[in-house]
Amino acid sequence: MQLYSVVNSPFGRTVTIVADELGLTEDIEVVPTSVKPTAPNVEFQAVNPLRKIPALKTEDGLVIVDSPVIVEYLCARVGDTRMLGRGKPDEWLIRTQYAMARGAAEAAVAARYETFARPQEKQWDAWLADLLDKVGATLSIFEAAPPAGGGSLTVADISLAVLLGYLDFRFDDLNWRASYPALAEWLKPIEARPSFTATKPS
Repeated sequence: MQLYSVVNSPFGRTVTIVADELGLTEDIEVVPTSVKPTAPNVEFQAVNPLRKIPALKTEDGLVIVDSPVIVEYLCARVGDTRMLGRGKPDEWLIRTQYAMARGAAEAAVAARYETFARPQEKQWDAWLADLLDKVGATLSIFEAAPPAGGGSLTVADISLAVLLGYLDFRFDDLNWRASYPALAEWLKPIEARPSFTATKPS
């Protein structure tokens, strides 16, 4: 399989971590892929017309796009859907937490684009504040009740931990650890796992 991605993308990193935790790392060739607003990657667009990473090309040529779809495929490939919460009493909570963490990551990436990719004279301060407010509101929910993986990682754990890592990487000025100490403690054993240390953004 070929995974078109970049480690600095929270969505690409999530897929890479899931693959590692499922024992699929050796089956995947990571194809470093650059995507930038207003600078189309024509070569990658031939793989994924949306030019969004990650995208996974299977051995038979099927291209799977969107990180949650890729995650489901990888879990199905090994016949283990426990990471998705399937069959667990709190399945719908896990899936909702996964969606919330992923949505907050989308807001954080959009905020990054607003400050980094858009010319300063065209930046919209109110829009940026709204995006970061969504991130903060999501962290407040998780601060009160972090995901409880029950000893094994779920997609909610992974997606939230990746979001927090992205905030460390791109928004260190927010100092989220000071505002959300319970989340900071929750993150410590997860970010120490080999799948996380090997994919830390840089």
